[in-house]
Amino acid sequence: MGFLKARFLNILFLALFLLPPFSRAGLEESREKAGRLFDGALPSAALAAAPAPEDRGLSSFEFLLQMKEVMSSGRWNGSCPEARQFMFRNSQEGWTAQAQSVGLEGFLWTKKELEAKYGADNFNQQVGDYFVYLEDLLKPVSWTQELRDALSNLKTQNLSPAEKNAKLNELLEYYVAGLQANIQKYDMAGWSKKARIYELFPRAYNLDGRRTSSGFKSPSDPAKTLFFKDFRTSDFGVIKRMGFDTVWPMGILPIGVRGQTGAGGGSPYSISDHGTVNPELGTEEDFRGFVKKAHAAGLRVIVDFVVNHTSLDSKLLAENPDYFVSFRYDGACPKDGYFDHYWKGAKYCVHHGGFEYGGGVSSWIDTAQINYSNQALRNRMTGTVKSWVTKFDVDGFRVDMAHLDLNNVFARTWQKSMPSGEFYRQLIWTVKAAKPSVAFMAEAYAFQEDLSACGFDSIYSKYETARPEGQTGWYNATESGNAGEIQSSVNRAAYLAWQNGGAGSVVFLGNHDEPAPEKIYGRRLPAALMLTMLYPGSVMMYSSAEIGYDAAIPNGEPKPLPFSAPARIDWSAGDPRVKATYQTVLSESKKIRSEMGDYDITPLWPSDGGNWAGYVLTSKTTGRKKALIANVTWNGTNARLSEYNFTAWLEPGAYKIIDIK
Repeated sequence: MGFLKARFLNILFLALFLLPPFSRAGLEESREKAGRLFDGALPSAALAAAPAPEDRGLSSFEFLLQMKEVMSSGRWNGSCPEARQFMFRNSQEGWTAQAQSVGLEGFLWTKKELEAKYGADNFNQQVGDYFVYLEDLLKPVSWTQELRDALSNLKTQNLSPAEKNAKLNELLEYYVAGLQANIQKYDMAGWSKKARIYELFPRAYNLDGRRTSSGFKSPSDPAKTLFFKDFRTSDFGVIKRMGFDTVWPMGILPIGVRGQTGAGGGSPYSISDHGTVNPELGTEEDFRGFVKKAHAAGLRVIVDFVVNHTSLDSKLLAENPDYFVSFRYDGACPKDGYFDHYWKGAKYCVHHGGFEYGGGVSSWIDTAQINYSNQALRNRMTGTVKSWVTKFDVDGFRVDMAHLDLNNVFARTWQKSMPSGEFYRQLIWTVKAAKPSVAFMAEAYAFQEDLSACGFDSIYSKYETARPEGQTGWYNATESGNAGEIQSSVNRAAYLAWQNGGAGSVVFLGNHDEPAPEKIYGRRLPAALMLTMLYPGSVMMYSSAEIGYDAAIPNGEPKPLPFSAPARIDWSAGDPRVKATYQTVLSESKKIRSEMGDYDITPLWPSDGGNWAGYVLTSKTTGRKKALIANVTWNGTNARLSEYNFTAWLEPGAYKIIDIK
C-alpha cells in the first residue's frame, strides 16, 4: 500500500508543479483517477477485495471511521472534540467566517467559497495558519503521513503566499476527491444522504380510500385486513411514482395503555414495547412481508427508534426500573414529573420522559424517562434496535429526539454521571456490523455536530442556530420568510449535500409534528416546495400533504393528522389548489432530476439586494446546468442574474428554472 500511496503523491506533485491548469472535464477525470490510486482498488473491484484497509492493518469500519474523522468531525475524546472549525479572517474588512465543518471537506468548501466571493488576496495572510490547522487535523491518523509530507514540502517552497495558496487548493482538491471516492465505496449507508422519504401514518393512512380515489388507481380488496398484511407492491408503486425511494411508516410500535392521552389511540411515541410491531397493524410476519414487498418495489424501509422514553406500562419498565430515571421510595412520589411503579414488592418513583426547558425539565406525561447513564440499559437498547435488522431486514432508523441522549445533554438534564463513551457510537456501529447499509437519521434540534461525529448518516434540517450566520435550519428558515435566513439555509444545505464525511441534511416542509404546509407557507408554498424537492440531499414529505388534507384540531392539536383524536385521511377531499401545486411541482422536479442525474448545487446569492434564494444544479455526469430562483418571502422581489441574462419580478411563491449552457 505504501507504493500505491507514493505513486498517488507523485502524480499529485506532477499535477501541481509541472502541468498546466486542467479543463473542467479534464479535472474531473483526473480527480476520479486520483480517487482510484489513493485506494489502490480497481473501480470494478468488490468491496471485500479492496486491499486498502487491510493493508493499513484496519477493518473496513475502522478505515471508514478514520476517513470520516479526517473529512468531517476531527478526532473526539469521548464526548469532547479535540479540534474546532477553522476561522477564516478577511484582512480587508476584518470579519471572520467559520468553516462548515472541522475536517477537510468543511475547510476546503468554505475556503474556496470565500476566495471566490471576496478574492483570495483577502485571505492569503492566513496561509501559514492553514498548514498548522492541517497538521493538527491529520496527525492523529497515521495513513495521512504522505499528505502531511506533501504539505510540509509545499510549506517550505520559495513561493509567494498567493502561489502557495493556489497550489494548496489543488493538492487538497485531489486528496478530498480521493477520500470522497473511498467513502462512497466503504459507506454502505451513503444512500440515506440522498433518500427521498415518504412518511406515512398507518392508522390514519386509509389504504382502501387511497386505492379508490381519483388519480390513485390500484386494485382494491373489499375485505377488511390489517395494514401491513394488506399493503401491496402496487401500493408502494403509487409512492414510487411520486418520486420517492424510501418509506417511513411512522407509529408502528405498540402503544401503552396507562396514562394514554386523547381518544385517537394514544401517542405513537408512548411505546410499550420497542421490540415488535403494534398488533393493531399486523403481526411480525405481516411486517416482514411489508418490508419484502417494499424492497421488491424498489423502496427502502426506515422505522422509528424512540430512544428517550417508553410508556408508563412498558415491557422495559416491568423488566427493571433501574433502566429508568427512578428511585425507591415508600412514601408519596413527588407530584412534579414523577409517577409510581411497583416492582418485586417495592415502590419506585419514576420520572416522566422529558427535556431541558426554561432552566428546568418539561415532561411528556404519558412517558417514562430511560436512564442512559446505565450501561446495562445501553446494551439492552442496542440489542433491541439490532433485532429490527436481524428479524425484519429494515434499512434504517429515524431516531426520535436524538440529541436528548447525548452524554453532555443527558448528564446536565438529569444530573447523572455518564459512561465515558457516547451511547450512539455503541449503537450505530454495532447495528451497522450486522448490516452495513443500515442508516440512522436523527430528529435533532441541537448538537448536530456531536450526532454527526457519533455516526449518524443524516439529521433533520429544522432548527440550527449554533453557527455564526444564524438560523440555517431549512424548515425554520423557509417558514420565517426571512430572505437572509433562507439564503443561509440554502448555503448550509448545499454543503451538506456535497460532503461525504459527516451526516447529511434532511429537508422538509412538514411532517407529523408540524402544521399542514399550506398553513405555514400560504401563497409561498410553490416556491418553497420546488426549492425543497430539487434539493440533491435527503428530502422528506408527509402523507396527505400532496392533496392538502388537514384534520388539525382548532385551538388544540395543529398536526394535520392529530394523535389525540381519531384521524383518517379522506383521499377524495383536501384542498384542490394545494393538490394542483403538489402535482405540478412533484412532476416537474421528478422530470428535472431524471434529466440531470446525480448533481451538486451551488448557492446563488442576490447581488442586487433581491429577497430571493436559489441555486445552480450541475450534473456530475454531463456537466449540464440549470438554475432555480425562488421567492419564499412574503413580499414581491426583483430577481436579476446578469451572468445568465435573466431578470424577472417574482411574487411570493413564484419560482423560475433556467437552462444554462
